[in-house]
This record gives sequence, C-alpha cells and structure tokens, in this order.
Amino acid sequence: MKLAPTAKVLIAVAALALSAFPAQASLPGIEDYTNERIVPLLQTPTSARSDGSGFLYSSRIVFTSAHTAVTFNQKGELVDFREELSVGKPNSNVKTSGPGVRVIKRFASPGYTANKEGDTNDFAILVLEKDLIKIEPAQLMTPEIEKELVEKRATVKMHGYGMHVDLCGANENPPCRGKPFESSVVPRSSEATLRPAGDFAQLIPNQLQPRFANELLFFSPEKTGMCAGDSGGSLTTTYNGKLLYLSNIGTGGNTYGCGLGGGYDGKGGFQHSPQIYKQADLIKQAEKFVAEQIAIEEAVAKSKAEAEAKAAAELKAQQESEARAKAAAANKKTTITCVKGKTTKKVTAVNPKCPSGYKKK
Repeated sequence: MKLAPTAKVLIAVAALALSAFPAQASLPGIEDYTNERIVPLLQTPTSARSDGSGFLYSSRIVFTSAHTAVTFNQKGELVDFREELSVGKPNSNVKTSGPGVRVIKRFASPGYTANKEGDTNDFAILVLEKDLIKIEPAQLMTPEIEKELVEKRATVKMHGYGMHVDLCGANENPPCRGKPFESSVVPRSSEATLRPAGDFAQLIPNQLQPRFANELLFFSPEKTGMCAGDSGGSLTTTYNGKLLYLSNIGTGGNTYGCGLGGGYDGKGGFQHSPQIYKQADLIKQAEKFVAEQIAIEEAVAKSKAEAEAKAAAELKAQQESEARAKAAAANKKTTITCVKGKTTKKVTAVNPKCPSGYKKK
C-alpha cells in the first residue's frame, strides 16, 4: 500500500528494491491460512519471494492494486509494470509452492491516478495465461452490503504477503530504515474496522482528504496498519457464511507502516480503496478476455485433436492396406508343372507341390 501525503513519505525503489510504488502489509500480521484466495505476486514465475499480493477472483483472474501492475512513463502514459509479473499458488508458502503462473493481460481502473497527493481508484485486474487453480468466482460486496457493514463499523481482515516486522527500535521514531526489508513468505492478516468518513474527524483530525471519502474507508489504530510489501492484498469479511471480497489494500495515510510512515502521530491510520462493485465493467472486460483466450485454446486443441485423429486414421488405413496386400500375397495361388515319365500334370495352389512320384519340371 502506498502512503498518502499525510505520511509525508513516498518510498523510492532503492529503499525497498521492490517497485516504483511501495506495497504495504500489516503489523502485527499473524500467519493466517483462512483465505483460500490470497496470492503472492512474483517478479518472475520462479521467484522465491513475494512482491505484492492479490486476490484470486476466479481461476485466471486476480484482483490487485493498480500500482503493483502498471506505472506511468515519462509521457504520462499508462504502461505495464514488471514484464514477467506472475502469480504464485494461493494461500501457500512462496519458497515451497513451486513456479507461479505468468500474467498475460492487465486491466487498470480507468480512473486510476498516482501522485504525491495519494492514489485514487488504485485497482487492477491481472489475467493469467492458464488456470492457477480451478475455482468458482468469489462473492463480491454490493452497495447494499457496504452500507450495512459500514453502518455497524464491521471488523474486516487485511490479508497479504507483506512485511510484518517493526523497522524502528525502542527509542526510534518513524521513518526508520535501519533494518533490511523482507516480505513474508506465507500469508498473514491483520484487522481493521470499516468507517464512515465522518468518523475520521475524531479518529485522526484533518488527515482524511475529501476526495477519498467516496472510497471504502477502514481504520487501523495505533501501529496496526499497513506496512511495505503487501499492496493488492484483500480486504474481506465473512458474510452469510461465505468469504466476501470488499476491496483491495491500496493506499493509506497517517499509518505507522512498520516504521516507514513518516506522518504517524500515534493515533493510527486510514486506508482507502475503491469498492469492488465500482469495478464491474473492468471485471466484465477481464472475463471477456478470458473467455476469448479459452475459445482460442479450445479451437487450437480441437484442431490439434482433429489433426491427430486424421493422422491416426491415415496410419490405420495404411496399416490395413499393407496387411491386406501381405495377406493377398500370402494367399496368391501359383501353378507348377510336374512330370512322371512321359506324363505331365499341372498343379495350382497357394503352395503347390507335385503328387507322389512326380517331379517338378
């Protein structure tokens, strides 16, 4: 997750050696395997460390934050970020789960903006080249469910593969850079509470910018907010007995950030992410792309199967023809002439032999 201007810090690539926009995770994140759809993002398919997180919406579609998937070039044009970006196995240990699946298409929210004033619409979809696993589409938050959850200030879970160790020592104040950054190799979670915008006037006065008020807002008290390494992770809860996806973990401010949050004032921080129901058109685009890819794959597979069937039929026909020719040759009758003194006799058979007393002429 990126830090908003209230944090007074924009962490550069060199600081974390990860991405143009630092990812975030939770402190103190606990090892948690209850989310079967949480996935690590990988620099390459064979990377043994996570570099951001995502949520497996369906077999080939992953939700994440825009700043983990795309960036802007010097002309201000949106371009893919990390050419070999891949996704690791869900809910697994990055070091032991084997190679990930490569990303072949990225869809960023049309309203995505990234600047020093804090990101908005920080959401993206990754499409994989093949099924990560076979899984049905996840349950997504609706406006009605959002209203219900926010009104009761529901506790929600932040889940990902980010950093979970405090970078600051006992007598240090953030931002702290004394310890090396290391993302988690296993999924971890921490809790936050959904809040209406009005709550933040009391929680963290003058910190929440009005332009964030239309996004989903969640609050982490004191040091329990986001840290480097987990952008794109999921914000979920259990609703009617099922896992419900609310939004990704994207941008926030005033957070402690495991000691990187320069704007931390001891009270806690806010996070804001675009509600998933606002991404319906983007999800449809991704699903359409996946359907087209599957259609191409099926057409290729069908063509291959037809070619293999034709080749097999031709081989079978050739083998049968050769067998018939061989059988015909084996059953072909020939005629020989046999003599006995002045008597001559012709014998016709498959394997003709002269009668007793006769000799073949």
